[in-house]
Amino acid sequence: MASQRERVTPWGLGAVLVPVVAFGLFLWGRPPHHGTSRPGPGAPVFVRDRTPMPTGSLPGWHQVFADDFSGSALDTSKWRLYWGQPGGDPGGWFDPSHVSVSNGQLVITASRDPAHGGRWATGGVSSSPGLVQTYGKYLVRFRFDAGVGIAHALVLTPADGTWPPEVDFSEDNGSSHRATLATLHYRPRDRKISGEEAVDLRQWHTLGVEWTTGLLRYTLDGRTWFTTANPAVPRVPMALAIQTQAWTCADTWAVCPGRSTPRVASLRVDWVVAYAPAAPR
Repeated sequence: MASQRERVTPWGLGAVLVPVVAFGLFLWGRPPHHGTSRPGPGAPVFVRDRTPMPTGSLPGWHQVFADDFSGSALDTSKWRLYWGQPGGDPGGWFDPSHVSVSNGQLVITASRDPAHGGRWATGGVSSSPGLVQTYGKYLVRFRFDAGVGIAHALVLTPADGTWPPEVDFSEDNGSSHRATLATLHYRPRDRKISGEEAVDLRQWHTLGVEWTTGLLRYTLDGRTWFTTANPAVPRVPMALAIQTQAWTCADTWAVCPGRSTPRVASLRVDWVVAYAPAAPR
């Protein structure tokens, strides 16, 4: 387990995902874009390993949210779609047409979209319709297609749209998908406490966070890999967001798509579960 400390990492220096998420939250209320374009044929669908979605409660935790994406469309009673330009990233675009449910997976694709001038478009979802809570445990099982320049983020962000705080319990800058970054953003000047862990995100893994009073425990496949104990840990209602993004080549932190980037790259989510702290008996 990595030790908790405040530090500036190469990722932390440019972790400007925050305005991206905040802008996505702002755009929830806007009508989706109904362009006629759709991403081209996706990468081959990989057979999932047989790690089942957890059911029921855990010691100290009561399950309050679960989605194994077994239907044919996104459950809009649980998820809200992003639409619009990510804040701080003129090279990206969120479009609901890049979010689908098939083969028991949530699929968020990245591709050049003719409906948006050929720019790279991606997608994102928020749990705000189905789950907003203060403190909880979150688990997301996913894998990411290889694709330089396409980044991902699993994020807890305030339900009222303010910022900071923000808890990123898995994100990357699109460079290789061979590591994950966890970051607590806090205070108006965006101070950060970050940790980085090597992991091949092109394979199936379960990333998560346990959020309690003054404490964040970041988990990977059931083990805690990084811990943050700090009074700045959020104490406000938060929603879960899952998203991908293509960054502009002018950004100093993220890597932009290039010649090696496949025509379509997808984040594939097998299931999502969340828990609230169990009431003491």
